[in-house]
Amino acid sequence: MKILHLFPDLMNLYGDYANILALERALAQKGEEVVIMRRSVGDGMYFSEFDFIYVGSGTERNQKIALEYLFDQGESLKGAVDGGTVILATGNSFEIFGRKITDRGKKVHEGLALFDFITEEGAERIVTDSIVEFEGREIIGFVNKASGVYGVKEPLFTVKQGAGNSPKDASSEGIRVGNFFGTHIIGPLLIRNPFMAEYFADLLILRK
Repeated sequence: MKILHLFPDLMNLYGDYANILALERALAQKGEEVVIMRRSVGDGMYFSEFDFIYVGSGTERNQKIALEYLFDQGESLKGAVDGGTVILATGNSFEIFGRKITDRGKKVHEGLALFDFITEEGAERIVTDSIVEFEGREIIGFVNKASGVYGVKEPLFTVKQGAGNSPKDASSEGIRVGNFFGTHIIGPLLIRNPFMAEYFADLLILRK
């Protein structure tokens, strides 16, 4: 099983690298051999060679650096998404996959446009514990963001407590399209919710 940890240097806040460790452990317990590769700006990438891709949360500045670099990798990344590669993007990393990000200074950063949502950054930072529902199970985590995401048609979670994608969409959180999973919830997500580590491990094994 080949796992890519994307931008471990840029998008590395909140200890969310531990999501990779949780998934590795869950796969190993099911008898799977796991290879983890770490790649960042300047590295060549062919995303479809991986079974699972993970990218974590970063500062707003580092998010834009990651976004700029991925523009040159757009076709490879789109091929992975269309081909069903399992991708988990936590924190503000999932915002780069939408149409655009408007920052606090009203500058518009064109997104990768793999999905039809937009992000607007604001002056107010939202910091809250979250309880959401996924597959009939409660998921716990933490949100620390200064942005709202608008236009998500297929949310990942149903919010029971905490922040949704935006004030206009307070009951839904994140996005799921096919095997792409994006969420602002950090924690790390798979450490605090072993059920989700098991879920991703089973999904990967099913795709083999």
